Amino acid sequence: MKRYLYLGFAKQFVLMVTPIVASSVLASSPSQAASLAFAQEELNFTNFSQGFGIIDRQNQANTNASTFTDDATVLTINRQVQTDFTFTPPQAYTQVGLSLASGQGTSYFGTADTLGGIVGNFDINAGESFSFDFTAYLNLGTSIDDPPQENAKAIGDISFLLFDTSDIERSNISNFVADILSGNQIINKDPLDYFSLIGNINTAGNDDFLTYENSQNVSLVNKLDTSFTGNQETATASINGYYKRSFENKTNLTLVAVRKSQVKVAAPEPSTYLGSILFFGLGAIALKGKRKLSQQNKAN
Repeated sequence: MKRYLYLGFAKQFVLMVTPIVASSVLASSPSQAASLAFAQEELNFTNFSQGFGIIDRQNQANTNASTFTDDATVLTINRQVQTDFTFTPPQAYTQVGLSLASGQGTSYFGTADTLGGIVGNFDINAGESFSFDFTAYLNLGTSIDDPPQENAKAIGDISFLLFDTSDIERSNISNFVADILSGNQIINKDPLDYFSLIGNINTAGNDDFLTYENSQNVSLVNKLDTSFTGNQETATASINGYYKRSFENKTNLTLVAVRKSQVKVAAPEPSTYLGSILFFGLGAIALKGKRKLSQQNKAN
């Protein structure tokens, strides 16, 4: 029963929230949501072995709410969406406290999505090692009252990649990072190391999953909990990690980290949804690098 506490909290939040704090509200909020989806995410970096050379960040949140019949109501909100860093001590974080979509009625559609990005650049001297600690937290939940007429979906992605950018001019690193974040498939550079945590819940479908990937220089202590049955589904992951790698030669290193979430409710159930593979950019790049490294090891 513990895994449903978050769903109960989310439903109570729908009752308490007012149009003043809502990002998008159409009509009054229902006494009990017919469909509901929520996401909570955190990615924290601490104890960097050295300070940032260059740092950049992104912090975005969007909502969309549409009703198509007089009996329909939709509520979509994003709260506590933050991305920030400090130079002393060097650390960074990105989070979304609650991203929620709730709907009731014959025909409606609502989404809430967030994007947080962190970019750090580091100069590592020959013979030195680079290290940091990180934590990743992902909590997804969905609930529907009337399958298969309704649909609720929650997806989340927490990922970071580390690139050797010694061969890229400092002035061009920002363009290189922009190509990575845009999912540009022609980038001819694989990550040195990576971590990716991805979750997907589709209450009306059967494509639910919660999974993670990491390279050998990333050490993890993790706890995953899922419930993918019935009209209420949840997926929760709490991961503590440590990264350390030594460099024989002087190296310019770029860290690209992204936290994404999207929640969606709809009635009637739409025939198709945007596939997760289009949504999870860094995770796909990390897996591509993993496959290439595996092929090289087999060849050797």
